Formats: sequence, structure tokens, C-alpha cells
Amino acid sequence: MISIFLISATVLRGQSPGDNATIQPLRSDVGINGLTVNLHSLGDYSYLGNDTLQTDGSSELEFVFRNVRMMSPRVGVGFQVLGSFFVDNSGDESSFGIGSWGIGPMLRAYPFKTNRFQPYVQGKALFGNNMAVGELANTRTGGEGFRVRLGLRGGAAYRISNAFGFFVEVGPDWESGRLFRADARTMQVNIGIDLYRFN
Repeated sequence: MISIFLISATVLRGQSPGDNATIQPLRSDVGINGLTVNLHSLGDYSYLGNDTLQTDGSSELEFVFRNVRMMSPRVGVGFQVLGSFFVDNSGDESSFGIGSWGIGPMLRAYPFKTNRFQPYVQGKALFGNNMAVGELANTRTGGEGFRVRLGLRGGAAYRISNAFGFFVEVGPDWESGRLFRADARTMQVNIGIDLYRFN
């Protein structure tokens, strides 16, 4: 995470004033809608005596939508919604269904006053069902039922225009069936798109 901010500081020094002239600064009335799509895959291996290892492939397509409203030029609050669909190829027949879902609040801060290239830090929480991190929701017994997921992110958004941009972020997630008692951890790297709404 420290390396992200070192890179961010280098890029900020290389920006010319003209780069920010065409991009409107974030204000207290700006809304930011972001979308991330992640593909998770998992192989369950089994050893059958003298036979070779056999594996079946399962995958999960996860969507995360977030809505952030800027409270000031550098601080925004909002919420995020998570949903996923899985395909399970274990056994004789394949199955398809809803894997996990969740909703929760988020808080974002922009430490630098920039318009086009915008590093940020972000804290978030998700409350939902079958949200086991690091493994597919339908294959991990410990991840079934109600789950709480807390996460921290260090990221950078790049605004191509006043209305559109993309972001890259990285950080840890902690998850459990109870608040503040993590029994699962993972490191996430997310890439997505942002839509900016100026009122």
C-alpha cells in the first residue's frame, strides 16, 4: 500500500496545470458510481488411491456496485452492493445459481488535491449472505449464512473526462459470522470503472 502512494506522488509531480484545467474538481455535490466485476475460480482436488489427482472446476462471477457522495472536496461517504453468480462443475451435473450478496457503508478520503489522477484511501463494511473470502460461496461450509466483511483499500482513480474514469485498488478483507471476530482473510486487487455525476 505504501508503494501505491509513492507512485501516486511521482505521478502528481509530473502532472501539468493544463491536465487538470479540463477536469472539474470534486465538490460536495458530486456523486461517484463505481462498478467492479471479479471472476473467482476454485479447483477441488481429490486423491483416489493409486489414481492421479482429479479436479473439478467451479467459478464465481462477482459484481460490486458502489455509490459515493462527496461531503467535501476530499471526503465522501456512501454504500456498496455485492452480488455474485456461480457455476459448479463438481459431480455429474453442473449447477448455476446466486452465490453471495451483501450491502454496507463505505468511507473514502482523498489525501491530495488533484483532479485527473486521484489517489484515495477507503474503508468499508459488508453485511450479507455466503460471502466467504478467498473461496467460492457455495463450496466453503464456513462461509455459508450471515457474514460480516470489513475491508481497507488504497487506490488510485484516473478521470478520462468529467463523467468517466477508471480505478485500481488493493487492500485486505476480514470476514466472519460475527462482527470484529475474523475467521477468514484475503488480499483483494480490484479494477473497475467510475461514473461521475455533477449536480
